[in-house]
Amino acid sequence: FERIYQEAAVKPRVLQNRFSPQLGHDAEIRIFCQRHGIIYQPFWVLSANGQQLKSPAVTAAALAHHVDPEQVLFSYLRQQGAQPLSGTTSTVYMKDNLAS
Repeated sequence: FERIYQEAAVKPRVLQNRFSPQLGHDAEIRIFCQRHGIIYQPFWVLSANGQQLKSPAVTAAALAHHVDPEQVLFSYLRQQGAQPLSGTTSTVYMKDNLAS
């Protein structure tokens, strides 16, 4: 992505990418995006991170704030400057995601 950005005449303003532990949760890409004012929009946030949603840190935060682990992860990403995408078609889940 960095090469594309450097060579592009019109710079990308948004990057959508799969957010998964196998890809290191895009740590370097997220830093690049922050430094260049690019909106990072992760997808597969919930489906690719089942183990993280069950981690002691996430479950403890969920219990402490009376929310679901999924809301903790969405909230964390937003606090990091990301705009996580949700692929749900459930109205209930959409409301939960927005409330996080």
